[in-house]
Formats: sequence, C-alpha cells, structure tokens
Amino acid sequence: MNKDDEVNRRFIKYMANLIHYNSINYDKKRRIKDSRFQLTLDNDENLESALLTVHDSESVPPNLKDHITDHSLYQAFESLSAQQQQILSFAYVQALNDKEIAGILGVSQQNVSKHRLKALTKLRSLIREGDEI
Repeated sequence: MNKDDEVNRRFIKYMANLIHYNSINYDKKRRIKDSRFQLTLDNDENLESALLTVHDSESVPPNLKDHITDHSLYQAFESLSAQQQQILSFAYVQALNDKEIAGILGVSQQNVSKHRLKALTKLRSLIREGDEI
C-alpha cells in the first residue's frame, strides 16, 4: 500500500467516526429536548393528558388555562398562585426554558425552577385527591 492510500484510508475512517459520534450526540440532544418540552402536566401512565394539542402557533392562547379540557385539572390549576400559573404557561404554552422565564419575570432561574416543580407537584396531588374521592 502506498502512502497516499494510507492517508486516504485514515481520513475516511476519521470522517466516518466523526459522523457516527455527531449523530449520536445529536440524537441525545433531540431526545432531551423532546422530553423536556412535552405538552403534558403528568408523567403517569394512568392519568390521561388533559391538554389540547396545539396545531397553529399563531392561534395559541397565551395562558395554559385556555388549553385545559379536564375539569379536575382546571380546578387544580385555578388553585395555584398567579406566579405559578404564569410560569407554567410560559413553560408549556410558549415552550420557554427556566432561564428565559426568569429573564421575563425578573427573578432567578432557581426561583422559577422551584415554583414550576412545586406547582406540578401540587397539581398531581390535587388530581390524585380528586380521583380518590
């Protein structure tokens, strides 16, 4: 084998590995993004989604309350504080991350994360209490 053939073989192997690992990283990032921006408030298999599917981004109401179709979820959402409702609306209707929401509201990213998680926990517990009654 001559030297040029060896260089070409190494280059081709390098490019093949580069494409392979970049495709793996792209898939990981895409899966993380898809799992993060779900349009559901529950992750349990036994609870069905109570949100409408959004088809046209121009007609998206800015408030999550306008997307809720389940009565018990609507009542649970109404029991949240105004700030928690606003954070959930930004996160799930407008698909903003915690850092972007924090910039809009003028609070820290940790504060937004804490309120979002607390609101989701409260919604889950209120829905489960309603199902048990």
